[in-house]
Amino acid sequence: MAFVEKTAFEARLTNNENDVLANVAGLYKSSGEAADCSAGLLCARGFRVAAEGFTGIYNENTREMVASAAGEEAVIYACDTHEAQMLTAPNGNAYYIGTETLGLGVPAGRIGNFCRINFDGQSIYRFGEGNISGTVLESTKYFSIYNGLLKVEASKPAGKYFTLEATGNFTTGNIAGFKYYDVIGYEASAVDASH
Repeated sequence: MAFVEKTAFEARLTNNENDVLANVAGLYKSSGEAADCSAGLLCARGFRVAAEGFTGIYNENTREMVASAAGEEAVIYACDTHEAQMLTAPNGNAYYIGTETLGLGVPAGRIGNFCRINFDGQSIYRFGEGNISGTVLESTKYFSIYNGLLKVEASKPAGKYFTLEATGNFTTGNIAGFKYYDVIGYEASAVDASH
């Protein structure tokens, strides 16, 4: 799977600092094979990843991640590359650095960071325009989850969904980057009908 252009993810307002399980390590797979994972791709957690170099031993805290088909999984994660970028030096050594990470994905076969999405009606998440399936209109208020992306909906969907909070342009240095969408996650069975 190739990377999707103009994807991004940032947790804008959450209680992650007080939750040690908010960010987990994951290896993205598509059709059972390691694949590139675009920033902000919405995923479900799968099996534990086998420990490298061992047979029958599995990593306790690293899971396979797969694109969420329709947001029906109990827990949804987003590929979060906002704070880590890997570069490789001429000698072959790879290093993670924390700059210019906007829109970068996790290469196939590499362990990445995945942030749990809270459908609590309070946490705000920022996604890039490449994370949107469909055309966002001035009247757009709702998004569902479809194949790991935010799908534009004409009315409030059932189950897990997002409401549009704000839009703007990412800024990289002193230039305007691509468009972002700030969204709040809800679960239809657990929220006030006014949303």
